[in-house]
Order: sequence, then structure tokens, then C-alpha cells
Amino acid sequence: MDRGDHDTVSELHFSAHTGTHIDAPSHFIQGGGAIGTVPLDVLVGDAVVLDMMDVTTTIGAEDLARADVAEGTTRLLAKTANSGWARADAAFREDFVAFDLSAARWCLDRGVRLLGIDYLSVEPFGRGREGHPVHRALLEAGVVILEGLDLADADPGPYRLVALPLSIPDAEGAPARVLLLG
Repeated sequence: MDRGDHDTVSELHFSAHTGTHIDAPSHFIQGGGAIGTVPLDVLVGDAVVLDMMDVTTTIGAEDLARADVAEGTTRLLAKTANSGWARADAAFREDFVAFDLSAARWCLDRGVRLLGIDYLSVEPFGRGREGHPVHRALLEAGVVILEGLDLADADPGPYRLVALPLSIPDAEGAPARVLLLG
């Protein structure tokens, strides 16, 4: 408008995996469902933020077992040393805390339907050479992956989760607005 235009219009160009986002099965599984197939009932409901601040590399099954997760919990969000990364450091870090395959299997054995973390991947950096086993295990089982959360101000404990992906039905993922209601 400073130039005399009647309005202001922004143009956005970014990956579907920018910032807080949801991975759909088609992100790693050929023929897997796109973001439009992710069940909305999984994206809204009771969730637990786990305190994983003491884990320095990967979260394993032993770490999840020590967290004393109540039976029947279906949405888990890991608060790690990654928390607050987007506020303090824009550079990508390769040494972020993520889940290992034993943690993914632990979640599958207990019926977890949504798994989230406070960095850009649930899986350690460099696992592409191995075929992304954590992503594949979770997505093949229908677990919704929520990445890039900002949990810096969230205390560990129970919340009501509302995760709303952008409506890009045929995409392999989508940025999401995520709220934790206490």
C-alpha cells in the first residue's frame, strides 16, 4: 500500500514439512495415504507431554517405559532438549534428539495413534541410508507423526491436543497449527 496499491498480498513458497507439520503415510510409503486420509479423530483429543529432557541422543523403549505412561494413552508428545530450537536457532542441527526403532515398536505395542516431537523429525538425522525405519514402522501401522512442535512452554503432563493441518489433501504432509489446552 506504501506504493499506492489497494491491498497487500503475500506469496508463500515452502515445503509441506516446514515448521510444525504432520507426515502422511505417502511421505515414506509408496501408495500410502496422503494428508487427506489422516483420520481427524486422531488429531484432536487427550495427549500426554512426556519429559524427555534428560535424553541426549535417541529416545528408546527404556526411556518410554521409565516415563510411566498410563495404559490406553494414544497420543504422546516428547519434550526434549530440542525444545525452543525455533526461537533461538534458525540453523538446522544434525544432533537433535529423536526416537529410535525400539521406541517406535514400544508405541505400536501400546496402541499409540499419534507420536510427536519437538524437532523436525521423529527419526535421527542420516537414517535415510537405512530406509527411515522409524518413520516406516509408524506410518505403516497408521500412526500419525507430528514433527516440529514447540513444547518449550509446555509442562509435562496431560493436555487436550488440537492439531489442524493445512488442507492439502493430496500432499505427503502439511504444516499444522497445534494447540495444547490444559
